[in-house]
Amino acid sequence: MPDSNLAEGVRQFTVKMKLGVYKEAARIKSDFGLPSEMLQDAVRQAYEANMKKGDFSLAADLAKQYDLPADLRNEAALRSFHRKIDSEFFRAAADYAKEFGLPEQTIREAAIQAFNKSMSFGLVKNAAEIAEDFELPLKMKQDAAMKSFEQHMQAGLYRKALKIARKYNLPEELVQEAEKKIS
Repeated sequence: MPDSNLAEGVRQFTVKMKLGVYKEAARIKSDFGLPSEMLQDAVRQAYEANMKKGDFSLAADLAKQYDLPADLRNEAALRSFHRKIDSEFFRAAADYAKEFGLPEQTIREAAIQAFNKSMSFGLVKNAAEIAEDFELPLKMKQDAAMKSFEQHMQAGLYRKALKIARKYNLPEELVQEAEKKIS
């Protein structure tokens, strides 16, 4: 491919990045077969513009998509993560931290907060899923399972209660209690 064609592709890409139309820029990158190295300046400018505006998730996405240095990606991802935590979107924060490879302790803290919030709102099924997805301690899984079991028993959903009791190895007397209600 002639250099003038590559130069035109870079020019178009740069214009789209400055305009903030990142999907169009990605399409141009693909159409012209532009290597990421040629686009670093335009991407870095877009990254910095988004950081200044407080669009940390978008900046992190750009850094990840166009292979900007890991420290830039991590800075944006951490800021986005903290914004999610501050807004009490704990599950979203934990998922985001996992997606961007943030430190394990960061992911775990967000997952624990998401678990606790779900439990406090009585969303025990959600809490149990969080405990499973983020490999939280067995005690947390069993606490959620116990509450879920109790809710199902009170609602007359004995088969679901039995399934939960078995899945989470709840005490045998609870399994028997649910089996007795079914038969």
